[in-house]
Amino acid sequence: MKNSEIVKIIDDRIENMGTKGVYYPRRIKPKWNSLTSDKEKLELFEKYVTSKEASIGFRSLVKKNLCSKTLEAILFENPEIVESLNEKDVMTICMDKFEKYKNGEAYLKQMKVSSKQING
Repeated sequence: MKNSEIVKIIDDRIENMGTKGVYYPRRIKPKWNSLTSDKEKLELFEKYVTSKEASIGFRSLVKKNLCSKTLEAILFENPEIVESLNEKDVMTICMDKFEKYKNGEAYLKQMKVSSKQING
């Protein structure tokens, strides 16, 4: 998958993650839109999804059972993206974030993701 295709997927998610009364990407959207190269955008995406601490947006969306609107969900929907990232532990990090919430665990089951698949 080309970087431009990955950036398009991430861009679409950022545009559609805002949910009335739940979350609006107030911080990431301007930062994302200010970047000009696909490389910069991929680096920002990687920074967000590899953070061990769940973001406010992630927590808000998962608590309202809107897991598929998170940036982290992109990796479970498009696992081939991991090959384009530098951090090879990214799936484990994202899984750990989801597993902290009941709705997150349900999402992982729905996506048929288990730690065995990710850790080999």
